[in-house]
Amino acid sequence: MLDTTRRMTNRSWAWAAGAPLALLLALAGFTACGAMAADAEKPNDPGKLMAEPPKPAETAKPGPEPIIPAPLKELGRKNKVHLVYFVPKDRKPTANWREKITVLMTFVNDLYVRDLTSKGYETRGLDFEFQDGKPLVHLVDGKETATDYNGDPKFDSDRQWSRIIPEVEAAFGKAADNLYVIFVETYTEGPWKFEFPGGLALGARYSSNGGVGMFSAWVLRDEFCASTVEGQLKLLADETPIEGRTALHVMRPNSPRFEFIEDGFGAVAHELGHAFGLTHDSRADHVNIMGNGFRWLRNNYIPAKAQGPRVGFVMEDARLLAWSRFIAEDADLSDTQAPVAVIEHPSKLKVGATTLYLSGTIKDDKGLAGILFFAPKLDWILGGSDLRGREVRLSQPLIVPPLKAGTFEIVVNIFDRGGNLGSAKVKIEVE
Repeated sequence: MLDTTRRMTNRSWAWAAGAPLALLLALAGFTACGAMAADAEKPNDPGKLMAEPPKPAETAKPGPEPIIPAPLKELGRKNKVHLVYFVPKDRKPTANWREKITVLMTFVNDLYVRDLTSKGYETRGLDFEFQDGKPLVHLVDGKETATDYNGDPKFDSDRQWSRIIPEVEAAFGKAADNLYVIFVETYTEGPWKFEFPGGLALGARYSSNGGVGMFSAWVLRDEFCASTVEGQLKLLADETPIEGRTALHVMRPNSPRFEFIEDGFGAVAHELGHAFGLTHDSRADHVNIMGNGFRWLRNNYIPAKAQGPRVGFVMEDARLLAWSRFIAEDADLSDTQAPVAVIEHPSKLKVGATTLYLSGTIKDDKGLAGILFFAPKLDWILGGSDLRGREVRLSQPLIVPPLKAGTFEIVVNIFDRGGNLGSAKVKIEVE
């Protein structure tokens, strides 16, 4: 069985979930092999990992005072977060862009810190580049026009990703060696079914040392983003309709101002999660950052306006985040090799099966940290655990909703104490 010794001091509420826009994670490879006997089913064991939504243990309590996020600080780590504002050659930077991006990232960083520390993980948050005592935001002048990047009138998000990242890398280094948070001034003002034409929110992990979160700069508009934290809290509480625009929050025309802010600020937290290696998880969608929980962001900061529990990450995601080189206080930076594994699994299961068993061996050259099981078809995390030592023998039941005919896939993500991430794919035929 898995060694569940935890690098934690306590355990509090835990969730997460997934939003629609994101690139697939670039993960180090594992080997999935060896098929066990067909229909290798056993009775359900309710004491094992359950594919059920996490249950909130704490709700946001109404009160008059907003919760003020802590200011960003320079932490002295090797792995820095690089903030970038990308402006095509036919556009001008929005007013107060440095201050606005700093405010936005102050909320995102605070969300990560409060959630992880509430679960007992020690972290001071992300370490941003600083210059003259302030977070450094790089301005990149694009070589092409906004249309060249966004593909107007088709507005292709992948096109923007593939054309903008090379210019950022040419200026500051490869994304495999740097974590970039990029705001792109490529949206347009015209009518659109939701938010603004050309908007995007994407994220991907490149390595233990790098990744990218890319976001449309419409979130930096004056009506959504302030240049001070105090001003931002006022905007987040503001329910004034934005005429002619629809936020993705609940898709209602003339959506209130705060819903655009939740969608925009929350998307940064969500896509940054992908840049750290997190998958989606739709089990508890309204409270889960890696689902659509990020669209209820003001539950965390405006208690008087809260309509539900605070949002955050599921425990399985928090465990992975806590070992990221960009978050952990004690990651082993000398560890450059991802874990490796041989996973054994049933080759076939019957339609309606609710339990499957995985076994095998997981190894790391210096020290394992944790494991996470993800079902892409369900968009669910099936469970996870801490790991310790350099080698663990896996013997794990997973409980799933009744399986339908076809191929059922599980992605097994394993991470070590150096923040390295490996993945194995398991495919089972359901007949």
